[in-house]
This record gives sequence, structure tokens and C-alpha cells, in this order.
Amino acid sequence: MIGVKSGSQIDSSVKIGDKTRIGHNVVIEEDCEIGENCFIGHSTVLRPRTIIGNNVVIGHLCVFEGDSTIGDGTLIHAQCHITAGVEIGRKVFIAPLFCGANDPKMSHARRHIIPFERKGYVIEDYVRIAIGVMLNPGITLKKNSLIRMGAVVTKDVPENAVVQGVPAKVIGEVPEEERL
Repeated sequence: MIGVKSGSQIDSSVKIGDKTRIGHNVVIEEDCEIGENCFIGHSTVLRPRTIIGNNVVIGHLCVFEGDSTIGDGTLIHAQCHITAGVEIGRKVFIAPLFCGANDPKMSHARRHIIPFERKGYVIEDYVRIAIGVMLNPGITLKKNSLIRMGAVVTKDVPENAVVQGVPAKVIGEVPEEERL
């Protein structure tokens, strides 16, 4: 059984797993899949081909631009923007106000002179991302990395690394007892 609150619009092609709850005014476009026992917060938008695993929590007012996957057990807080063409692993934590990009040349209105080359980012399993983090196109956050508040990530982050700053720099390593 699934629960859908008032005002939500769900395309007929969408697959929704058992025990999933969908908030008010959610828009889910064609060919999306949502696993079992998930929660999708109020006024969230899932664009085409957003694939969400089991036991995932998506906060209120999030936008997923499509062609992306979100792994089992991930928690994405309110007011996050997940651009198109990304992979988010299992048991990832993303705090509010996260924003990632996928167009390294910002080719809007210039596609006749600058070809659009989408470069989605990858967030591997068990990554933790604090509030207000921004991620450049094509970046990979390796397993168990920790991205501190307000960081602007401009290059790949190694496994188990702690990064912070603008631009983000490695400042340490995730303690062994915090790794999954």
C-alpha cells in the first residue's frame, strides 16, 4: 500500500514500491521508479527517469532533474537540487541546501556555439555532506568521505577524506570508527 497526499501529480508510467509515502503537491514525471518504504517530501519534483532505491527519505522542496539513481537507505534533506545524470550511492546523507552542477561550460543559450556536454557527479556509498555544499560538474565523492558545511567541491574527493573550504581541500581523514 502506498500513501499519496493531496495535490500530487504522478505520471501513469511511474513505479512505486509498497509502504512508500508521498507528500502534498509532489510532481513525479514519466519513467521514474521509487522503491519500497520511501518518503518523498511535500512539493518535491522528480523529473523523468529518476530511480530511487528502497528505504530512501527525500525531504520537502527538493528537485531531481532526472536520469539519476539514488541508492538504498539514502537520506536527502529539504531544499536540495540534484541535477541530471548523477549517481548517488547507498546510505548517503545530504543535509539541506545542497546543490550540484552538471554543465561545465554553462552553455545555456549558446548551444549553437558551445556544445552541451553533461557531466554528472558521483556520490559513492556512505558519503556525508553537510549543509550548504556545492559540487562542480563531473566530480566524484569517494566512499565514506565527509564534506563539511559550506564547501565548494571543485575536484574529486578521496575515500575516507574530510574536506572543507572554498575551494574544498582535504583537512583530515574520517575516523576508523565512523566508517561503514
